[in-house]
Amino acid sequence: MKTKNLFKPAFAAALAAGACGAWAQSSVTLYGIVDTAVERASNGAGVSATRLVSGQGSASRLGFRGTEDLGGGLRAIFSLEAAVNADNGSGAGTGGGLMFNRQSWVGLGGHWGQVTFGRQFRPEARAVFGMDPFDAGSVASPPNTYANTVFRSDNAIVYETPRMAGFVGRVMYAFGERAGGVSGALDDVGASLQYYNGPLYLAYGYDSLRNAAATDRRTWHSLGGSYDFGAAKLYGAYRIREEGAANLDEANYWIGVGVPIGALTLQATVGRVNDKTAPDRDAKGYSIGAEYLLSKRTDLYFRYAKLRNQNGATFGLDNGLNGPSPSSLVAGLRHRF
Repeated sequence: MKTKNLFKPAFAAALAAGACGAWAQSSVTLYGIVDTAVERASNGAGVSATRLVSGQGSASRLGFRGTEDLGGGLRAIFSLEAAVNADNGSGAGTGGGLMFNRQSWVGLGGHWGQVTFGRQFRPEARAVFGMDPFDAGSVASPPNTYANTVFRSDNAIVYETPRMAGFVGRVMYAFGERAGGVSGALDDVGASLQYYNGPLYLAYGYDSLRNAAATDRRTWHSLGGSYDFGAAKLYGAYRIREEGAANLDEANYWIGVGVPIGALTLQATVGRVNDKTAPDRDAKGYSIGAEYLLSKRTDLYFRYAKLRNQNGATFGLDNGLNGPSPSSLVAGLRHRF
């Protein structure tokens, strides 16, 4: 009887220790960015606005990411990330509610790479991020403005390879779910190949998205990269966007630079859109900026961007005031946590 009585608490303690050990292999991280700026925006045709805006250094967000060790080198992973309007406290959902529209996926990872399911970044967009000194996060960023990047896909499955000799590859299949539950075959497919080697970054990205009428596909090809010389980091990109049904055939390209000076980083880009169709609706743009680190997590920043549309082109700066020559001047504060 004594042995039995001693066994019960010992067994319970072992179970508790095992449970604690299991919990120790799982982790969830809360993270985000709070970014607010004062903006002076104009469309170049007499309409202008001065306002407080959210996310002109980086989009404000609230996110959760987690991982659980499943044993044998296998792990479960997830990410939920919601857009937040820091200027008024609302979210991006209907009525201003919080909605995980930036990322919402779950997956499995291991020595073979990882596969994820849900709303997530397209491989082509992931390739382009490293080609922009502004990290595709503001009115000053070509990928966020006249370069017409589509950042994410719903209902997507993405496979990512492990890094091998500096290379990382991704492929994506996004189901074409339409109203009434009807699926469009291969609605959005994409792939990318990125190469990292010390100061050198090179990447190619491809995406093909079925149009709303399901009569054609809009395709993107992106090639570019960056090189860090230490005293300055140079960036460049060349992108093609095509869709026959929409008479769309354009190329856009930009070059950029980032110059670190202690806690200060100066940035600039200059770019162009070349419309290859008969209307020849081209555009030219440039941007300058600066970021000053107050700490590892907090910085002050400045951005100025201007775009000149030609022959009736309608490219914009993603500030809601589009016109023949939109511009935006912003000064903001950004905190990461």
